[in-house]
Amino acid sequence: MNAHEYMEEAYEVGENSVEGVRLIEQAIKAADADNDVEAGYEAREMLMDATYTLGMPKKQLLAFAWMIKQFEDKEIHIDEDDLMWKYKWVALSIVDFPEISKAQIDNLLEDMKQKYLGFQYSLKPYYKIRTMVAMSMGEPEEVLRLRAEWQSAKQDHMNDCAACETNDEVHFQFYHNDHQAAVTKGKPLVSGRQRCGEVPHLTNGMLALSFWALGNKEAAQERFERGYKLTKNQVEFLNTNADFILYLMASDQWQEAENLAATELKILPKSENKFRQFRLYAAVAVLLQAAKKRGLSMDVGMGLDEALQHAQEAANAFDTRNGNSFYQQQLAAQLAQYA
Repeated sequence: MNAHEYMEEAYEVGENSVEGVRLIEQAIKAADADNDVEAGYEAREMLMDATYTLGMPKKQLLAFAWMIKQFEDKEIHIDEDDLMWKYKWVALSIVDFPEISKAQIDNLLEDMKQKYLGFQYSLKPYYKIRTMVAMSMGEPEEVLRLRAEWQSAKQDHMNDCAACETNDEVHFQFYHNDHQAAVTKGKPLVSGRQRCGEVPHLTNGMLALSFWALGNKEAAQERFERGYKLTKNQVEFLNTNADFILYLMASDQWQEAENLAATELKILPKSENKFRQFRLYAAVAVLLQAAKKRGLSMDVGMGLDEALQHAQEAANAFDTRNGNSFYQQQLAAQLAQYA
């Protein structure tokens, strides 16, 4: 089979699947063996899409590095806007993998910045990603500094869609426990005026918790009921479903929480994304601890000790990489809050 035949087969089985990734990688091997740079680029574009969804950082980075090299070598025509848009995916996702060092993250982000400057793009996407990375790495002073740069930079065609921009605003406010600001920022998503392929899927968990914290029980429940229909069994939304577990506990919906945790743990092995794994394991550990203290029997497919061990291992890996105790503190705070 040649590269295009492998790609066609990947489309048929679903390219955003483990089998799809295997077929795309066969397409890449076939294209490289034939020195077919255009087919190799097309296959790696497919691989970028699939690994972004499934959470496969090493495959994603290898594909992207090859694409960047072809772009710099100028052997074939490559749409610079499309490639630089993909740079945002890579730059935002690599922080989710503790095996990628701070130096590697900084180097990649600096390269993104220089390329954006070279193409005379706005640095607004760069500063937004830098802000999100600082949030994920537990660097509060950097978050505030970078947030100011993000807000002051001009917009251009490299900005994310309106729904994604709103989601990131909600995320920023939720991160700082400003629940009123989070629900205020999220109004266009709640009303349905803004949406895209990933939003409000990514946002509803945060909004459910924020509405609950503000005492708006009906709005919180609506975010869960509408939101989980979008994210159930979807590996890219495991962190949102972790938020739903916490919401269901807070609202004493123990059976729903048990069912959701059991369902999502079954698809967890499909993702290599360590951040998503940490979020779900942490939420499950919190759930099982809270149930135990209330004398509730709960079967989600693993016990409290196992869930807690997985969450602690992930927290330690992130904290070792980041040089702080941010994730361990997050885990301890959740365990205490829902005890």
